[in-house]
Amino acid sequence: METLDQLLYWRGIASDYFNYKGEKVQVSLENRKALLRAMAVDPDDAEKVAEAAYQLDVAPWTEWVQAFQIVEKHKECCFFVNAAPEDLDQCLTYVITLEDGSIQQGEFTPSTQPEVGDYVYEGVRFSRRVIMCGALPLGYHALEVTGTNRKSAGQIAVVPEKAYVPGELDAGKKVWGVIVQLYTLRSSRNWGIGDLTDLKALVEHTAKVGASIVGLNPLHALCTPNEHHCSPYSPSDRRFIEPLYIDPEQLEEFSPDLLPSLEAFSELRGGTQVNYKRVYEVKFSVFTELFKRFQQQHLALNTPRAKAFSRYVTKGAEALHGYCVYQVMRDAGVHEFDENALELSAEQQEKIDFYAYLQWSAQVQMAECQDAAEDAGMTVGLMRDLAVGADGGGAEVSSTGDLFCKQASVGAPPDPLAEKGQNWGLPPMDPALMRASKFEHFITLLRTNMANCGALRIDHAMALMRLWWCPPGHTADYGAYIYYPFPEMLGLLKLESIRNRCMVIGEDMGVVPDEFREAIIGGAVFTNKLFYFEREHDGRFKAPENYMPRALAMLTNHDVPTLTSWWSSTDIALRSELDLLDDAVPVGEVYAERIRDKHRLLDWLEGSGFNLIASREELIEKPLSRQLAAQILTCGAKVASQIFVIQLEDLELMDAPVNVPGTSTQYANWQRKLADNLDDVFADPDIQAVMASITKERNQ
Repeated sequence: METLDQLLYWRGIASDYFNYKGEKVQVSLENRKALLRAMAVDPDDAEKVAEAAYQLDVAPWTEWVQAFQIVEKHKECCFFVNAAPEDLDQCLTYVITLEDGSIQQGEFTPSTQPEVGDYVYEGVRFSRRVIMCGALPLGYHALEVTGTNRKSAGQIAVVPEKAYVPGELDAGKKVWGVIVQLYTLRSSRNWGIGDLTDLKALVEHTAKVGASIVGLNPLHALCTPNEHHCSPYSPSDRRFIEPLYIDPEQLEEFSPDLLPSLEAFSELRGGTQVNYKRVYEVKFSVFTELFKRFQQQHLALNTPRAKAFSRYVTKGAEALHGYCVYQVMRDAGVHEFDENALELSAEQQEKIDFYAYLQWSAQVQMAECQDAAEDAGMTVGLMRDLAVGADGGGAEVSSTGDLFCKQASVGAPPDPLAEKGQNWGLPPMDPALMRASKFEHFITLLRTNMANCGALRIDHAMALMRLWWCPPGHTADYGAYIYYPFPEMLGLLKLESIRNRCMVIGEDMGVVPDEFREAIIGGAVFTNKLFYFEREHDGRFKAPENYMPRALAMLTNHDVPTLTSWWSSTDIALRSELDLLDDAVPVGEVYAERIRDKHRLLDWLEGSGFNLIASREELIEKPLSRQLAAQILTCGAKVASQIFVIQLEDLELMDAPVNVPGTSTQYANWQRKLADNLDDVFADPDIQAVMASITKERNQ
């Protein structure tokens, strides 16, 4: 049992947790063992348990150098060496090869260096010594320690104390912007789905009215067929962009003869929802032709454009190749990913290049959007979103070996809205394998999602410290928290933030340990605040001046009702229709509480200096008017948080949600479009007036 306890500890499987009420809940041994099985370790096989525990607990002490270690730049740089008794008085040399190829080296005797830890195994005492090595630049450096008959190698990541923050924000400036699900954008020119040209237009529109940030849904590559897998939070691969966001007309190979018919455009642009199936069929038929032209006009002639593509492919390396091979295998009807088993024909190799061409095109168009934001003087520009996981059958999970535990899934513990907890159906990464692989995949995720933007929002940022794992064959309440290497992951997040000049927002809503929030705030990672949940202890909405300064504040987002829906309570009616309300609470009480909340919102407005446009009774009884919505949006702009964002849906007074949490097939999530074309939204005098008042408020 002692060995099993060691293994459970080193695998990060918590034995208890505090629930939403603050009560301590014990996790049964059987539930913890189920999660160990999901990590491919049989907890009932004593020999395998002992070997697994040894590899995680003891084996690292037998190596002079840890495989991966981090040190913060503001501290004097150092590394750690583990020495057995016979090593203590041996003269050892070290060589640190910096990223630029330069060398720093020295020698030391372990016994003369400060001891910072020890471990006794079978009567042998291993001693951990700290070796000071002088200043090192930020980055990833190779370390090698050599003795008389032995060598040991590892990696040192030198990370900053704080993440990147744009100078104006660091000096206290308050900015605002809009958040949007890109696919929902309508325009007179797109092909039935909001695309990167629409995004560029949105950037230009918002910059003109004084906005400094445009927040996006995760743009991750989706699983195909898309009509069944259109959630941006359950993608195929978080390292790559969904090709449907590409504007074909902006590619150099495009010519007007490839345009779909007017009838096709009418079908694609009409309706209130994105028709993913038809958009895919139309766009990919054109993409195929564009790639043929690219082959003939550029690849065959090795033009500068072809060379730029080749550089992108080389930089993408194994990750890009794995994604493209996965796509080719899916097209061939092969659903079990095995890159080595696939004998690529010339035609299949061309298809690998085809999918790489699409990714390259998406990245180029994405870069143009951020360039437009910077040219317009936006403080931040684009804010991308990194989902907490990827689909278990998608490219990311399939092409990364055993890094993901496919038998388990990410979720949340029981709460008032989900008494059995939540199971999001996304396989988690194994923390032990993340360490063993020197966090290579995590670093790739950060780099690819920090590209061509000014900020990255980390969805469910608690995943940096812990994730709720749901075991196979059981509901989420049989799960437990699995702890991750938080210091290393936060350090790497800050390092990549600095390197990519990309600020970070950590979505930290829900039950969050104090040490987590203190660490991210201390590391200059902004937090995320949502109006509906920002309350005082008595239920009152928090006054704008009491919001946390280093935060992204928003009135609504994709997981909560729009202002119009909330005010009219149509969200309650919809959840009742979908059987999503808590059976223990009478539906009449739910509606009554909403009335009380509407009064609290009016109190919030009056407390912030706004005169109500009509009597309370009249306002409460009627649908949300443009005037009242304008007051709410402008009052929101008063928040002390340095970043404030609004949804375009709330400017248009839209009612229908883009997503209803807790549903899959019951509601058409992630498909609803905006009500009006983008140009019409920004030409509306009432909307212009609202945005002008927000800009004025943020500039005060």
